[in-house]
Amino acid sequence: MCGDMDKEHPVIPKRYTRKYGDDDTDVAVEDLRTAYRVAARLVTDHGEQYLPLFERLDHEIQAHEKRQEMKARALQVSKRKPKGRSGP
Repeated sequence: MCGDMDKEHPVIPKRYTRKYGDDDTDVAVEDLRTAYRVAARLVTDHGEQYLPLFERLDHEIQAHEKRQEMKARALQVSKRKPKGRSGP
């Protein structure tokens, strides 16, 4: 009887607490990517009702990657020496 019940009910990931930063508001990008894969599986296995979750996680990952690119670009620009000027 328990074996049949496992087929009917999806496996729910174990809940855990994790301290992300000083203010506990940042989510680790690795956790976002894990949730993204889980959400993709929910959409493919259980239907479109999980699509909004998948879309939100997709947006958050893209936003994170864009911020990382902008920070790297800002670092590159800040290291350039202006043309035609001497000094700092």
